[in-house]
Amino acid sequence: MEKPVEEPFSRLTDDLIAEILSRVPYKSLRICECVCPAWRAVVTDPASRRRIAQTLAGFFHIVTDDEAPGFAVSYADLSAFPWASVPKAYPRLPVPPDRTDCFFYPEDSSDGLFLTRVAPPLACVRRDEKFLYMVSNPATGDYFVLPHSGYTGGHRRAYLGFDGDAPTQEFHVFEFVLEKIQALRPTVVRRVNIYSSETGAWVARESQWNGGFTLRCRQPGVFRKGCLHLLTDQSALAIVDAQGLKWRTVPLPTFVDPSIQIFIGKSAGQLLYIDSSDRQGRGSDRFFSISVYALSVGIYQWDVSCPDDIFVPWEPLWKLSNVAPKKRFKVDLALQFTGVHPHANIIFLVSFWDGELIAYDLDHHESTVVYHIHPDYERSRPFLPYVSLLSRLPLDGGMQLATPN
Repeated sequence: MEKPVEEPFSRLTDDLIAEILSRVPYKSLRICECVCPAWRAVVTDPASRRRIAQTLAGFFHIVTDDEAPGFAVSYADLSAFPWASVPKAYPRLPVPPDRTDCFFYPEDSSDGLFLTRVAPPLACVRRDEKFLYMVSNPATGDYFVLPHSGYTGGHRRAYLGFDGDAPTQEFHVFEFVLEKIQALRPTVVRRVNIYSSETGAWVARESQWNGGFTLRCRQPGVFRKGCLHLLTDQSALAIVDAQGLKWRTVPLPTFVDPSIQIFIGKSAGQLLYIDSSDRQGRGSDRFFSISVYALSVGIYQWDVSCPDDIFVPWEPLWKLSNVAPKKRFKVDLALQFTGVHPHANIIFLVSFWDGELIAYDLDHHESTVVYHIHPDYERSRPFLPYVSLLSRLPLDGGMQLATPN
């Protein structure tokens, strides 16, 4: 009797399969995921996440809902472009079956996870209404509704912290409590409530940013090296760690007026800062120059103090002009930064004048219209980048994120 022929692939260990799949483009990777249960297990294994390609697929953004009060969520698909390498798909933010009548409002995204505010019906017009936060993964349909933070005031700003490159799968939610000191002055940060998926609890910390900092409106947070980074109106980058124990502010490369367009994003493991303060003028056919800097890793040496004339926190990478030629617009009002590609040297801008989402290639100095924006786009809210995260995230005690039926 002849022995059954052994399949060559059966001899490969999971580590070898993961190493092979790490060289496969994202679009083909999704096909490999369907080959067999063993391959799917390797692709979705959190231990493989750092090696396997998971890149920008599109942006979620908020539009005015004509059929109901409040807002609706739209999706800008970018799968048609070479640097995307993702299949065409229209992911949806998960909705818990027992909360279909609630008001959902996306707050932030971080490496494939999304933070959404969940409020009872009509709560969108009541600033003191108790609402909850939900963290979800559109790629898997997983979601988790957090316990209430304990804060019921109206002035707050929430951000999500999750690092897809870190060995841990823990995520954090930062709820900054803001206070208005004077009637006509902007709010400043007074404290932060931080939720950890590892402990399943909130902790409250008083702000250690001296002087009272105002968080920039319509600006994302960037979570990197266990810290949340935020832009402020005081020409500084504000940093706080995931435990709320370490606080730091870093001056921006140049003084920036609050009316000037600036942006931060994470690309290839670096935190990038984009500055448009070098204007060309309101009557010009050229977009103002932009400067791109990378944040030095030295700022995370919390216990080491260096004189300002020795330590340089920012490394200049690009200085470019004529980014959007043949576009007439009002400076800072009709063209805004909205994203950074996580793996390619590409930044994204929204042209309100023409209703376009523009990708600008920093290496080749080329701009391309990649999406036509819905006319009812809510300008006061940012575009939230979507990176398809194939891994499922265990919470404290090994519990899995609840999956809708």
